[in-house]
This record gives sequence, structure tokens and C-alpha cells, in this order.
Amino acid sequence: MEQAKICKHNMRCYPIYRMLSYDFLFFYTINILFLTQVKNISPSGVLIIDAFYSIFGILVQFPASYILDKVGRKKSLVIGTLFNAIYLLVVIFSKNLTQLILAEIASAMGFALKDIASPSLLNESIPITKRKSEIFGKLSGKAMSGYYILNAISLIISGFLYEINGYMPMMLSLAIVIITFILANSFYEPLVLEDEENKKEDEALSIKDSFKFIFSSRRLKSLLLYSSIMLSLIYILASSEIYLIEELELSSSYIGIIFAILGIISGIAAQKQDKFQKIFKNKTLTILGLIISLSCITSCIGFLLKLPIIPTLIIILISYGFKYAVVGIYNVLITKYFSNFTNEEIDAKIYAAQLLFNSILSATFGLVASAILARIDIVNSTLMFGTFFLVLFIIVTIYMKNKLGLKPEEYNKEEVKYSKIKEII
Repeated sequence: MEQAKICKHNMRCYPIYRMLSYDFLFFYTINILFLTQVKNISPSGVLIIDAFYSIFGILVQFPASYILDKVGRKKSLVIGTLFNAIYLLVVIFSKNLTQLILAEIASAMGFALKDIASPSLLNESIPITKRKSEIFGKLSGKAMSGYYILNAISLIISGFLYEINGYMPMMLSLAIVIITFILANSFYEPLVLEDEENKKEDEALSIKDSFKFIFSSRRLKSLLLYSSIMLSLIYILASSEIYLIEELELSSSYIGIIFAILGIISGIAAQKQDKFQKIFKNKTLTILGLIISLSCITSCIGFLLKLPIIPTLIIILISYGFKYAVVGIYNVLITKYFSNFTNEEIDAKIYAAQLLFNSILSATFGLVASAILARIDIVNSTLMFGTFFLVLFIIVTIYMKNKLGLKPEEYNKEEVKYSKIKEII
């Protein structure tokens, strides 16, 4: 098949695949309930599982990159989906905490392969034009928006199904993974236009120089640091925010509806990420970090003031609303930012480096958060998390100053060595 048709097909299929495979539909947020109520895992045990996921995420990055180099982007998506299916099966049939921790190896490998291969496949399927970054953002935004809408629907359904049988949402999640396996097989590997000799030379060059470029780029180091801190907070809040609502003794059905509404907010925000970027420009990442950390702090106000259930719930929902809007915008923008200065020589290495740094910090913060949650109640723990990350984001903002958002000609040669289109990010 000719390159133009391959690109068109991949660009058309990508949003559908990504919205179904970004995370486990019908799994969140009942996974916390499933682990604590069905599998009898403690809240601190859940954070330990999350921390081990991050640790395994560190360990699998190099094998995942090796697999992608050997088999290509499409087959990496297929293999990653198989690992996700294995993970769900182990969780469903698990008997203890150890088995659940070991299951995270399959989950880490599955998402590592998919998260490296999918943006790379999309990036190489978009023709080189001045609108390449804009097209990448729109397709990613469409995929993320679709995911959040589907996730909202699945949360409502899974909340009711969970009350009937705790295993039913898990089985539906497994069915979705099987569908994504079929979709992954429908992609075509983007063609390389260079002759075979040049292709080998370019491949050798990218392997040799990629990590040197990663650590020499001020832009990339800033983005890696910021994205790792942001993702660490998102992971921690994904667990603690559910426990905070459980303090109000709501049923799983109501919890499902609440997080479905929040998911819709994320979907709308993801679709509007370009408008948010145009408003705040170079301050976009700073604003996102401040909002999500402040929302973490404000969500505890109702408990601290000992307000009645209704006003406490309203405060939590408003705080979570801002947090979920930030997550929707961030998930699209951060991938777009990384893709702005990559090409087929180095894009997979960039995405792998991002996942590696994210996993290192997420594992570190996850273990610390687990220890804190085991000793301090959920309200004070959440308040501590928000305050700590607020300080971190302020420090990172100072570090990023004069490293991001410069005009293309203001970067040195090494900074834009692998850029396809020199853009302001």
C-alpha cells in the first residue's frame, strides 16, 4: 500500500484505538473498590501496588524500546495489548497482594509498549507540513476526549454492575482489551522513504545519539522533570481522591456517577486544549501545575471545617472538576510538546525516556505516599500531598524559565537537532 493511503488509514483509526486503549475502561474507578472490598487489600496496600507498577515501569523501558526497534510500532501495539489482557486475567483470579504486585509487571510492559509506540506511529503517519503539530494535537485531543466520554459512560455502568457482582466490570474491561487487540492489528507500519542503506545509517545514528540529545536539551530536561512530577501527583490523587469521597459513605453507584461527570469534564477540556494553550501560551504548564495542586488542597476544606455532607461534597466536586479539567488538557499537550521536536530518528527514544523518568519519580513518590497514608488519615494526607506538590511546581516553574517557549532561532543547534518543524512550544 502506498504511503499516502497508509497515513490516511492510520490517522483515521488512531483516535478510535487510543480512546479504547488509553486506560482500562470499566476498570476505573471501581478498581479501588474491587481491590479493597473484593480482594481485601488495604488502602496503603493499593498505593504499594501502584508504586510497584512505577518500579516495574522503570525496569521494562529498555526491553520495551528494544522490542519496538526489532518489531516496529504496529506489532508493539499488538504485543502491548496482549500484556494488558494477561494483567486483567491475573487480577481477576488473584488470591493475595503478592500476585497483584506481580500482575503489575504485565501491566507495566503493556502500557510501556503502547505508550511508546502509539504517539510514534501517529507522529510518523502525519505528512510533513507546517500544520503537522496542529494535526497531531487535534487527533490526540479527539482521542482523549473520546476516551473520557467513554470512560464516563463505563463508570456509570460499572458502578451499578459492581453492586450486582464485583467481577462484572472486570470482565467487560477484558472484552474492551480484546477489541483493542483487533484494532491494533488493523494499523499499517509507516513506510520509510529512504533507501535501505540510508535507513540503516539513520537508525544507527539515532541509537548512538538519542540519549546524548536527551540530556543535552534544556527543553527536554524541563519537560521530563515537569511531566514526571505532574504524573506522580495524578497517580497519587487517583487513589486518594476516591478514599476522600468514601469518607462521605456514598454507594458505588453514586461514586460511579460522580466520576463519570468528572470524566466528561476531562473530555471537554481535552477537546479544548488548543484554546487553553492560546490563552496562557508559555505559562500553560505553570498554570496547569498550580491548579491541580491547589485543587488537591481545597478538596479537604469541608472536612477541615467539619461542614455537613452536602457542602463538603460540593467543595470536593468543584475541586475535582478543576483537577480533571487539568488532566484532560495535560494529557494532550504534554505529548504534543514532546512531538514538536522529534522525528522518526528519535521519537520512540524520546517517548521511552519520558516514561522512564515518569516511572522513577512516580515509584518514589508512590512509596512515600503509601507510607504516609498508612500512618495519617486520608484528609491530612491529601492536604500534605497538595502542599508538597504546590511547592514542587513553584520550584519547577523557576527552573523552566528561559528554557521553554523561546523562538526557534533562540535555541542552539543541539536543541533543535532532530526537529522536523521548529515551533515555539
